Amino acid sequence: MTDSPLHMDRRRFAIGAFASAGLMGFLPSALAAADAPADNPGPIPQHIKDLYKRAISIDCLGSPNTFNVNYPPGSPHLSAEQLRNVHASGLTAINMTVGGGSAAPQQERIAGIKADVAANPDILALITRHSDIAAAKKAGKLGIILGFQGLEWAQDDLSQIDRFAEGNVLIMQLTYNQESKIGSGSLSRDPQPGLEAVGREAIRRINARKLTVDLAHSHPQTALDATRESTRPIIVSHTGCRAVYDHPRNQPDEVLKAVADGGGVTGIFIMPFLGLDTLGPTRALVTRHIVHALKVAGEDHVGIGTDTSITPVLFDANYRAELRRFSDERTRKGIAAPLEDSGLPFTTPGLNTPRRLEVIASDLAQAGVKDAVIEKVIGGNFHRVFRETWA
Repeated sequence: MTDSPLHMDRRRFAIGAFASAGLMGFLPSALAAADAPADNPGPIPQHIKDLYKRAISIDCLGSPNTFNVNYPPGSPHLSAEQLRNVHASGLTAINMTVGGGSAAPQQERIAGIKADVAANPDILALITRHSDIAAAKKAGKLGIILGFQGLEWAQDDLSQIDRFAEGNVLIMQLTYNQESKIGSGSLSRDPQPGLEAVGREAIRRINARKLTVDLAHSHPQTALDATRESTRPIIVSHTGCRAVYDHPRNQPDEVLKAVADGGGVTGIFIMPFLGLDTLGPTRALVTRHIVHALKVAGEDHVGIGTDTSITPVLFDANYRAELRRFSDERTRKGIAAPLEDSGLPFTTPGLNTPRRLEVIASDLAQAGVKDAVIEKVIGGNFHRVFRETWA
């Protein structure tokens, strides 16, 4: 999730969702009941611990730094606590957003990330090619994959794609939530949404540079158009299944299937947009989205992109205040998606731990998913598609 202009009657959607769930008037007091530290997910079966230890695990959208809500207040460089959480996570690699509305702040962001990697060579590694992922796994480091969330900033000068490719940006998300010359974002209200001519040219450039096209935050029609345009597999780095919960940030089965048919992978996030089990998303709901995606797309085409920081959310009064400020600012700009103003933390209870992918693996095993499939979901599938697109 990043700041980008879009249009949507977000409040009407959220109020309707909570009213239908019978939660109006109850949610704020429930959320204020207690400060929530990092989760203790309970015992993990030994065979899942062993699987997670040997597997390549990839979170296809997140950060080792403060992410989304700026609490604890972020800084350009990682804190000692964040580095400890990186080490504890056991993650092999993470797709880390390079933000900014123009080239200059993005270049600054990239320089800051690379400085963090250089300052912590025993913990972090910059991913510049596919073989770097396996090398990070072998060395016990977190591989940092640089990626954009939206190319609106480059729509008038697509040559910037080439320049940032040379700066090691390997994942290019086409749109954020808005309408642009690239195409329609997830909250577009255009009566004729889809991929535009500039977006088609962007895909051709991304393919030519052997980078990965990302359809997260895309309108379903944009996503379908992109799957037909791309000559290489495409990913949806972080989304949910609209068939499980009808939300514009979630993709319908038609998109999951089209991405899979092209050899791509859809990543499931752990954000409030997954739905309203009791007061918000739950571990069981995350499992339902993943299992549904597996049924629709197949075991080779589903992954995880949490859209969260590796460091757990401390859901205390300060976080709630910053979440409200964050939501109000995005509302003022017209860029907030439905449920962003619900007061729910940007994570899923029970997965608020650095080792959340291991917990998801345990939950999938309990749901009857085979170990070989679990290994693909927690990273193997994204590892494969990066090999094919970055070759």
